[in-house]
Amino acid sequence: MNKQLIGFLAALPALASAQATLTAFAKLPVETYAAGPASGAAVKGANGIHPPFKAQPVQGFSGALKNRDGSYTALADNGFGAQDNSADFLLRLYRIRPEWRTAAGGSGTVGVLGFTALRDPGKLIGFNIVNQHTPDRLLTGADFDPESVQRAPDGSYWIGEEFGPFLLHFSSDGILLDAPFPLPDPAAPGRMLHSPQNRTAGTAGPAKVQKSGGFEGMAISPDGRYLYPMLEKPLAGAAERQLLIFQFDLQKKAYTGRHFLFDLDPEATAIGDFQMLTAQTGLLIERDDRQNRPDAHKKLVRITLGESGQTVKRETVADLMNIRNPHLLYGKPRSGDTGTGRTFRFPFFTIENIVVESPDTVTVLNDNNFPFSNGRNAKLADDNEIIRLKLSKRLY
Repeated sequence: MNKQLIGFLAALPALASAQATLTAFAKLPVETYAAGPASGAAVKGANGIHPPFKAQPVQGFSGALKNRDGSYTALADNGFGAQDNSADFLLRLYRIRPEWRTAAGGSGTVGVLGFTALRDPGKLIGFNIVNQHTPDRLLTGADFDPESVQRAPDGSYWIGEEFGPFLLHFSSDGILLDAPFPLPDPAAPGRMLHSPQNRTAGTAGPAKVQKSGGFEGMAISPDGRYLYPMLEKPLAGAAERQLLIFQFDLQKKAYTGRHFLFDLDPEATAIGDFQMLTAQTGLLIERDDRQNRPDAHKKLVRITLGESGQTVKRETVADLMNIRNPHLLYGKPRSGDTGTGRTFRFPFFTIENIVVESPDTVTVLNDNNFPFSNGRNAKLADDNEIIRLKLSKRLY
């Protein structure tokens, strides 16, 4: 028996013990709608779902927060996947409550309890928006692409978005409180980083932030002082496959100038979300672009921040494609469903939400890209699934 095989066999117990365990499951059906105008006028149908949609889809969650009453606040993504087809998708924060299916039972359903509409009645946005001349100036997916959300100690919301990329500051009831905060370029003092979709850049030079490569995850320090917005993809033309993490001071409402680098795994293309665990450590979702594939790369990675400008340390703590499911919590699979057995998989293109529940428990939600993604079933549009995982070791 060769040394490599002996080493592999010796590592099997450790690999098995490193698996996370599915302890609770719930899902929101893909065709769930909330009050509002019909939508999808510029969308092509997919996976058996075709526009116009009768109201506003409650789908495409790109950020989530735990509320004191056990419910979650879920941030709607920009709508239908692109700036030019999402003008009739209204940006909202939804309040949802999973009725978990656990080993003790439960329905596995999700209740939609209400929503907060994001809007700019104070006319703080420096460019024309879709609802430019209305009193409420409701924001749409053609105006911004919100990808991450944090609640500040004062109860207001901070949102990281991709088109700028900007930081957006909203009151607890959804009113924009400040003009969008642009992103300084750490390599060129006095200049701003911007994406091709930034409508305030003017003649600021070439876009160094890739299209759909702006802020994706955004953590907040445990003391509520700092935000850590993180780019989804490397800068255009970068020699290394590294993502930038920035630090923003909530008291001063300004970037501190500190930034950090994250090395992507060779199999990964982007990150999906980012949360801080302690003042120096955090947890993020790292993913590739594959879906409905058992060999897809979907990982939870613990990082440790160091000095500004340096690469952070990383450690994979869970593989979302290899989860123990001893109680078969998905329920009865439909014909064509994959990854629902005793080895559970979260096989989605975009997994964009992680909530740290305790030192060894996290909740993860997918973004189903309504109605385009079909990670769970190649013939059906994805639902929004919510899973709770018990990790094999404590995060902090």
